[in-house]
Amino acid sequence: MSNDVLLEVKSLKKYFPVRGGVFLRTVGYVHAVDDVSFYVTRGETVGVVGESGCGKTTLARCILMLTKPTSGEVIYDGHNLIKMSKKQLRNIRKEMSIIFQDPFSSLNPRMTVADIIGEPIEFHRIARGRQKKERIKELLEMVGLSPYHMYRYPHEFSGGQQQRIAIARALSTNPRFIIADEPVASLDVSIRAGILNLLKDLKRKFNLTCLFISHDLSVINYMCDRIMVMYLGKIVETAKSRDLFKDPLHPYTKALISSIPIPDPTVRRERIILPGTVPSPINPPSGCRFHPRCMHAFEKCKTTSPKLIEVKKDHFVACHLYA
Repeated sequence: MSNDVLLEVKSLKKYFPVRGGVFLRTVGYVHAVDDVSFYVTRGETVGVVGESGCGKTTLARCILMLTKPTSGEVIYDGHNLIKMSKKQLRNIRKEMSIIFQDPFSSLNPRMTVADIIGEPIEFHRIARGRQKKERIKELLEMVGLSPYHMYRYPHEFSGGQQQRIAIARALSTNPRFIIADEPVASLDVSIRAGILNLLKDLKRKFNLTCLFISHDLSVINYMCDRIMVMYLGKIVETAKSRDLFKDPLHPYTKALISSIPIPDPTVRRERIILPGTVPSPINPPSGCRFHPRCMHAFEKCKTTSPKLIEVKKDHFVACHLYA
């Protein structure tokens, strides 16, 4: 693995058992993440985009070991996290943080802002007492809040302010790698730009490496250097942001991009309407998982799963049209 690669995921799978019957036996599995491989270089922001239920959040939780993967490898800075003990994980976790989608549900309503931000600082023995208090004040100012906010409770803030508190908590341990899981999805449109610009500024200031998850391609395009498109637990296309939008290759990616609204009413774009609905991850289609909704599907698509291959420089796609 190159020294520039901070995170490498190899053949990662996460299957959730489905139980049924009188004795609650396992009758099937939800294929949430199925054989996913990718890498993130130092200082890079990689986006993960796809419809709800495609496995984006499960992928994030598996990377941070919040959910134990079924199989595969998660290599962070040369260390395989899956093989680490709890004590070893505790030492490395302060370098990895997550910003959750809903700030209100991720913040303990019974804790003050000072307690919320200060908990990871004390847990990882970064600072205590007066130093911890100064660190909390510094973090609040860094995310655009005032030090006098530290003794208030989460319900006293707006949604945008709550997300700023969550960002301050994520930065409290001086992480090198951050996962932002739909960080603006629950916020008003008028507030989103402020949060996105804050994240961009903090990334530059601290040279953070980020995995940015969203279902909004416009947000992904604004925030990310490289984009991975997920469908039903698999990566179907990955490329640099400008290349993906300029020349999408996978039929699913083309459909997603065609759905982005254009603010100019005089400009028309052909909208690609996908037939049917997303298949169940409990019983995914054979072959290419997208073939039941693909207008270009042929016989091979129904029987053989396509591999992710490099069609252009740094542009990979899993589609038999390019094999």
